Amino acid sequence: MNKLLLQLYYFPLLLIFITLNFPLKTLSQSVAVHTIFEVKGKVNVKKEQWKNYKPAAVGDHLTGNDELDIATNSSVRIYCSNTDKPTVKPGKHNISSICPTGNPVIRLPNSNNDTLRTDGKTEDYLATLPYIITPRESYILTNTPLLRWNAVPGATNYTVNIDGINWETETNKTEIIYSGETPLKQRRRYRITIETDNGKSSTSDAVVGFTILDEETRNIILEAKKTIGEQELSPEEKGLILAQLYRGYELYTDAIEVLEELVKQESQIVAVYQLLGDSYLTTGLPHFAKKPYEKALELAIGKENLSVKANTQKGLGESYYSLGNTDGAVQWLEKAKTSYEELGDSPQVQELDETINRILGTQ
Repeated sequence: MNKLLLQLYYFPLLLIFITLNFPLKTLSQSVAVHTIFEVKGKVNVKKEQWKNYKPAAVGDHLTGNDELDIATNSSVRIYCSNTDKPTVKPGKHNISSICPTGNPVIRLPNSNNDTLRTDGKTEDYLATLPYIITPRESYILTNTPLLRWNAVPGATNYTVNIDGINWETETNKTEIIYSGETPLKQRRRYRITIETDNGKSSTSDAVVGFTILDEETRNIILEAKKTIGEQELSPEEKGLILAQLYRGYELYTDAIEVLEELVKQESQIVAVYQLLGDSYLTTGLPHFAKKPYEKALELAIGKENLSVKANTQKGLGESYYSLGNTDGAVQWLEKAKTSYEELGDSPQVQELDETINRILGTQ
């Protein structure tokens, strides 16, 4: 289960007990993630939790215990977590033998298994609020972030406040760059609130904010970004890896920016849309997650990418449930369960069974 569930629904309560000096969350070392960039011929992949091999696809994410089965006259190019780009020849291979996993630069974001929850805020209700779009429940690299929020019908002016630095300003736009007049401190969480001139508040959605990344981690990321920029990669490949880099360090605002740009360029890489949906859902924007998930599903079916299909169906189920649509949630989660059954992913099947029964038990 993704981190949205704990952050979005319990975080306002936690704020009662913590100070502003408490960081948004603590970064910890995550699992190295490697990405398939090119598939030639017949290449099958088996993730550690699957019973069966399935066709590999560009954008697939692999970890150390996953396996590849590459047929004669076939090959696959992988972008490893240490920024190497090996081309793998025919045979059966364990990913750990191809990509070293020590001190990964590209890594999976932290995750947990919190119970799926909903507060029943529908899309129609959210449309009436100046909810924060970015930065939202994210680490950020800059001290002068661009703040974006939803346009509220009937509102002509917005009062923007960053708590903890006594900064407040008014604007008739739906975005503004923080001037930096008061320097933001590293690893300190800052809350954003938006109030409209017709009585609406972002706090009616959730109390959200951002944290400035520490200097040491920031330097690691900037060095990795420089390396990626200097490599011979297509714009899509660079964007995909940058998004993975940012997500691994929970820089969801930066990841969303990169992925949104790839979407504007009409990328046909399925993983671009799944990652964008995942990033929106993680930061508490399930209604934003639906469209990229639907596009990912469309592309996944066309390319017979069962893994992305299963993950996307699950993401859609979580999005619908977060928005209070239990019938839609169950329908998508049932489809995801069927896809995971085909993959032979027993842990996911069991988890979805429990989730579906829990949802049905509350109706």
